[in-house]
Amino acid sequence: MKCFVTGSAGFIGSALINKLSSEGYDIIGLYHKNIPKFRSDNVIYYRGDIKNIDSINKAIKDVDIVFHCAALLRDYGRKKDFLKTNFEGTKNLVKLCKKYNIKKFVYLSHFNYKNVNKISYYSKSKKMAEKYLVDQNIHENFPCIIIQPGNVYGPGESVWVLFPLEAIKKNRIALIDKGNGIFLHTYIDNLVDALVKTIDSKKAIGKIIQITDGDNNITWGDYLNHLSNLAGKSHIKSNISLRKAFIIAKLMDYLNRLFHIKPILSPTSVSIFSNKKKVSVKNANNILDYKPRINYEEGMKRVESWLREEGYIN
Repeated sequence: MKCFVTGSAGFIGSALINKLSSEGYDIIGLYHKNIPKFRSDNVIYYRGDIKNIDSINKAIKDVDIVFHCAALLRDYGRKKDFLKTNFEGTKNLVKLCKKYNIKKFVYLSHFNYKNVNKISYYSKSKKMAEKYLVDQNIHENFPCIIIQPGNVYGPGESVWVLFPLEAIKKNRIALIDKGNGIFLHTYIDNLVDALVKTIDSKKAIGKIIQITDGDNNITWGDYLNHLSNLAGKSHIKSNISLRKAFIIAKLMDYLNRLFHIKPILSPTSVSIFSNKKKVSVKNANNILDYKPRINYEEGMKRVESWLREEGYIN
């Protein structure tokens, strides 16, 4: 079985390739700019761009299953850039999968937070790609599976580990709504386990499956204060009300679109940090026999060990 992984230099893509390699699969990893560091005899890397179908045509020719992990991942930027990469790029891959009769297409999407599709070009583009894939499955029997993970974290992760840690160390962080939002923690090994399980699952085809660690009890306040403790800081005292956070975020989003100023707070991040929506993994268990191996406590121990090894904390 030969697997094709887009976004092979990214946090999730590289972890997936490592796992697939250890289980004996042959892998072709697609990267855009920076060649991945992981090396193995059963892994070949190709440089290409999903926006340019000709650049990936040869790479995907002889594979059995496609894991589409690549995306333009930001909570700010131009609409056309997100649509070109996340929507049109996905359509390019589907076109090639049909051409070469690929057996299965696994799409890494993201959790749909309340109202985010209305305010985030990233979320909107991913939602459009999801709808396109569902339509392809219904009308053309295209063998796709959509995986929606929560907040993916672990050693080496930037968005939910290094970025908030650095903000904490610089005393440039505040809780939103007293940190009461639910942190849908999804340890990287758990997500990769779920992705690998899609390979042999017939029941998963045509399904949208949400993946987290199965625990809705950890708040963003719990998590961010855990990082603060690791950084040798006291608990975070600064707080912004939900209403004020949205006002600030929308203003920063407006300034970004006018003057390309990088926002420190976005409407998307406010929605994520104030999330009250719980996620069940029963569906994932029924379809994929998914059972998260790493709980929050163990996940944070591994994150702490990595942060110490890399010198991010003392």
